[in-house]
Amino acid sequence: MSKGKKTLKVIGIIFGSLIALIIAVHIILNIVFGIQLHNKIAELKAQGRPMTIAEILPPAVPDEENAALLYNKAFILMTTGEGGKPYIPNKDGGVNNRAIKTITGVKSFSDISQWTDEQRDEIPKLINSRDIQYIYEILEEGSRKPKCNFNHNYEDGPGTLLPELNSMRNTVRLLCVKALLEAESGKTKEAFDTLLVGLKVSNHLKDEPIVLSQLVRVACDGIIIECIENISGSKEIPVEKATLIMDELSIHQDIEPFIKCMDGERVGGVWTFERILRGKARELQEVSYNDPPLPVPLIFIVSVLGKPIFKKDFACYLTFISKMQDSYNIPYYEYVKDRIEDADVPKCCILTRISLPALDRVRELQARHQADIDICRTGLALKLYKTKNGNYPEKLESLAPEFLKEVPTDPFSGKSLKYSRYISGFKLYSIGPNMQDDLGTPRAKKDNEPAFNDYDIVWESKS
Repeated sequence: MSKGKKTLKVIGIIFGSLIALIIAVHIILNIVFGIQLHNKIAELKAQGRPMTIAEILPPAVPDEENAALLYNKAFILMTTGEGGKPYIPNKDGGVNNRAIKTITGVKSFSDISQWTDEQRDEIPKLINSRDIQYIYEILEEGSRKPKCNFNHNYEDGPGTLLPELNSMRNTVRLLCVKALLEAESGKTKEAFDTLLVGLKVSNHLKDEPIVLSQLVRVACDGIIIECIENISGSKEIPVEKATLIMDELSIHQDIEPFIKCMDGERVGGVWTFERILRGKARELQEVSYNDPPLPVPLIFIVSVLGKPIFKKDFACYLTFISKMQDSYNIPYYEYVKDRIEDADVPKCCILTRISLPALDRVRELQARHQADIDICRTGLALKLYKTKNGNYPEKLESLAPEFLKEVPTDPFSGKSLKYSRYISGFKLYSIGPNMQDDLGTPRAKKDNEPAFNDYDIVWESKS
């Protein structure tokens, strides 16, 4: 045998051995990571954590109790053109409709002084029109319903359509605009009634097991809270109505909706990983309509050659979601001491590493939501204290138990909210997500300003 043939034979043996080794390692890793995944799934099932879409579906609601039917009716009316010409509901957010176009053009939903002269002239006419008043009546009727279920097709996994969310935002804006005009004309009680309807509408999203739905609920609450604080800072507030607002806000602090949406996130992850592991990666593109189809070789690499790694990633993801879900049972300032960092997740667990920052952000937003509500409830209690006693208290502790059952603590510090009173006003604030006292600096509107990241959650009243 010539020297060249011997060399080729040796190379062939080495190459064949290498291929055999790779196949053996692949098989071993597939088995090992498969066992880890199986054990993790069994552990979560034993804990009673939902793993299937059927387990997270909101309970069915009889039509006569379901607010969603009325809200959908209002949404269609809000996106119907003038002169009876219909638009496709929610198309382009209804921007071609006079009502929605006028409202979405408003710069502030808590301060009329920021409206343009044209808006100051046009919006009252719009709000007082028969069509918009009818929409308000529908929303008020819906807010009194005990349950809300939009009956989404959750079987579509991450591709589930949630068309009502954009309309919910517009609905809350519409209600805030109405409340501002009522307060400006001296109808403060009516303004508080309108804002109470807005809070009830917003909280009807609480049973939706989807992260995005809860983020919209938080955003809607934030719009209303800002409006409440602005009106309360410049008007004599009605005691009975303010108390109703405070009671409603306390319901919005329930952490159960966030725990449920982590169940939804887990089930969505199961849906995604199962399709990857079964070679059905093309189905994932149903949730991203603009992407080109995945090439067959790439699908093979992902679903076959990458199977062991995705099994490990899957098990890691399930562990991470469980820890994130459990974190909602402890204060935020304790959560950050033991939060999952990128360094805690193996670099090969790509999908888990992608999910980590987004869900950590949701946890922060939940704490901000809690702080917003605590600030608003405590601020209203201060207003009620002043109404009864003629001035603000020296310390927040004086509010309990008459005006608050107990004075809330700052979710970002575990200590009392920051409070100082003036001759005729007060400043009340939480130290915010950076967990540093920025001396009551409110968040900047532009992301290129320092106070956009280093800020406090503030209510400052001049009266």
